[in-house]
Amino acid sequence: MDRRYVIGLAVALVAIGIGLAAFTAPWSPQTTSPGLDETYPAGAGPDHINFSALEEDDMNVSHTPREYWDSYAIIYTAPPDRPLIEGDYYINSNTGEILADRWHNATVYRNGTTYAAVQPVDDIPNERQREELESDDSYVYHDATDTYYRYDPRYGQIAPTNIGRHPDLLDGYTWTATNRTTHHGVSVITYRVTGKRATAADDAPPLRNGTLSLGVEDGIVYAFDITFGRDGRTDRYTYDVRPASFPDHSWVDTARAVASENATESSAR
Repeated sequence: MDRRYVIGLAVALVAIGIGLAAFTAPWSPQTTSPGLDETYPAGAGPDHINFSALEEDDMNVSHTPREYWDSYAIIYTAPPDRPLIEGDYYINSNTGEILADRWHNATVYRNGTTYAAVQPVDDIPNERQREELESDDSYVYHDATDTYYRYDPRYGQIAPTNIGRHPDLLDGYTWTATNRTTHHGVSVITYRVTGKRATAADDAPPLRNGTLSLGVEDGIVYAFDITFGRDGRTDRYTYDVRPASFPDHSWVDTARAVASENATESSAR
């Protein structure tokens, strides 16, 4: 081929390549990998999370997410034979009411200084725990429903760090940011576990894999999915803060009535 044609063809191909690159650039997938210049909540960065520092600004999952959802749930799962760190929570953003599922189908209710609890007898696992409830003056047995109730209008405020934080599970490991996304409309940073901290407890098990979602603005852990390997087995834990309807809690009125009736009977004796 004539050298002039070869040179002309090469120039044409280069021009086409440049044109295609210019045409396709706006349509290329955009990565969301966080960089060093991105904003992180206090206590976090692209290659670290200090869970203790996250708590210093008093942001917590029992209050802050109320600005996003009318009501929401905090759902936690653990292996069946492992003790739960905390149960499931439901929070009414408008009233501040909190419902929490407890062991043996028990439920507790908080609203300001008011505390109530319900425990169906059929779900009490053994006679020893039945006797403990029977001897606890704060609980009242209701024969008509075969249920123990508790109602205390002056119980006190709920501690804000009781729910939504799991430093015992997450703090012994190192985390690296992988991308930014949204969790039910909330801007979050996704982190992936990369190893174990040098300061981790000696009995901290290997974390085989794990991810967590950290709120960009508030430093709240909105979700995690982690799997430990220990003693030849795998233990998976999940956690999710998400919008959800606030459950029916008409039993609180029953608890109030039962407690009032019991107080009247006690004063009449």
